[in-house]
Amino acid sequence: MLASLVISLQSLADGELAAGTGRAVHGLWFRVWKEVDAAQADALHANAVPPFTLSPLMGLPHPRRGARPVAAGQAAWFRITTLTEPLSRALEARWLPALPAEVELAGTRWQVTGYTWDRAEHPWAGRARYRDLARRLLGKGESRTWKFRFATPTTFHGGAGHLAFPLPDSLVGSWLRRWNAFAPIALPDELVAQVRQGVVVSAYHLKTVPVRYGERLVVGAVGWARLRALNLHPAMAAALDVLAHYAFYCSSGAKTGQGMGLTALQTHTSGSKN
Repeated sequence: MLASLVISLQSLADGELAAGTGRAVHGLWFRVWKEVDAAQADALHANAVPPFTLSPLMGLPHPRRGARPVAAGQAAWFRITTLTEPLSRALEARWLPALPAEVELAGTRWQVTGYTWDRAEHPWAGRARYRDLARRLLGKGESRTWKFRFATPTTFHGGAGHLAFPLPDSLVGSWLRRWNAFAPIALPDELVAQVRQGVVVSAYHLKTVPVRYGERLVVGAVGWARLRALNLHPAMAAALDVLAHYAFYCSSGAKTGQGMGLTALQTHTSGSKN
């Protein structure tokens, strides 16, 4: 079971937030786990491929000079996704009931006003099963273009640091690594090389955004990008289509456990329509 939980908040006082609040949500996630089950918190820290993603605080005013003003009563939300059945069950049965009615995030007090798993109630909520996503492998690989929205800064590990551009093989590689770590049906590792040779970025509208982690600055991109398969075997196109839908839960690139890489598939179309 894949789960995407959206938690709604309301500010209890005026304040000012640093532009990057993903670390604050990350801290809350682990604080609650340490109270509920310290061994679980340690296990989540130890995972080379984390079985969860977190968003920063969302729905806030645009930052001014690197900070976001917050007035009392300001609404906001954040998202948690879990990528394994045991963690999804534990999130609902153990973590969520232990979440306090009031929380501190980035130096500001917030009231928890609600939560949802239902995408009809919030576009970033939802539940899915790996087997349901994997049924797309039975198709004919008809999807040939995919348009993605990157709602939080998205970046990828590169040879000399981070690359704030969604190259097709970097995107697919980040999704495939998570899928093969947690899904009951593995996808072929050669998909990344096939994508590198046969898929291009056909259009994009991206803006770079700096995110500060203490003394370290990481630059990511927000906006949208469209991938187009020019020369991809139908079986590989079907596998890419699976991962394109999986991206909603697993996010993209680096630091997805600290608010980066929030991704949604907006459209996917067959070659006959383009």
